[in-house]
Amino acid sequence: MFKTLLVIGLVFNQMNSFGVSLLPEFSAVYNSRKKAVVIKWQHASAEIKTYTLQHSSGNKTWTDIALQEVGPVTANRSFYFEDKKFVTGENYYRLKCMYADGKTVYSLQVIVMITSATKSWIIYPVPVTDLLTLEYRGSEPIRGVINIIIQQPSGRIFTKKRYGSLSRQIKIPVDHLPKGIYDIRILVQEEVIWDQRFIK
Repeated sequence: MFKTLLVIGLVFNQMNSFGVSLLPEFSAVYNSRKKAVVIKWQHASAEIKTYTLQHSSGNKTWTDIALQEVGPVTANRSFYFEDKKFVTGENYYRLKCMYADGKTVYSLQVIVMITSATKSWIIYPVPVTDLLTLEYRGSEPIRGVINIIIQQPSGRIFTKKRYGSLSRQIKIPVDHLPKGIYDIRILVQEEVIWDQRFIK
């Protein structure tokens, strides 16, 4: 439902037996500020006329997501693309390079892992009487201040609290709340990463 957090970017270069790069220097990494996977590559050969950037979520079926035609320029020119349609899980990227003589060559893949914290929180006890506990059981670090909001389904807010990103168990007094049904939400970097309903 909601995407959060970075993981891992693996970068590969394809070399010949003499250690000379045959294909563009190619990298991809998630940028949390831009909320996008940022892909960069270096124009490696004046013989390459077109780059097609491709994406796959399973390393089987590939989809074209960007096309870059190269004019009469020298090598070492850089290109840049932001993919904001990434998926939670494995994101594979590669370049399809079209040469002037009609030859097509593919770069090796770059893998970017995007993980989600939406299933890593648990809440107890439910129903609750006086003290509600939130516990984070995920393995990925939380990258930002944890904001917690408790409100009625009608939208009326009863509680707003902030906790440090290293907090793993949060206890919230709810003895002041009238009996009823409440929604609790966790926000990190202004994004709702978890929401649940509980009974008092």
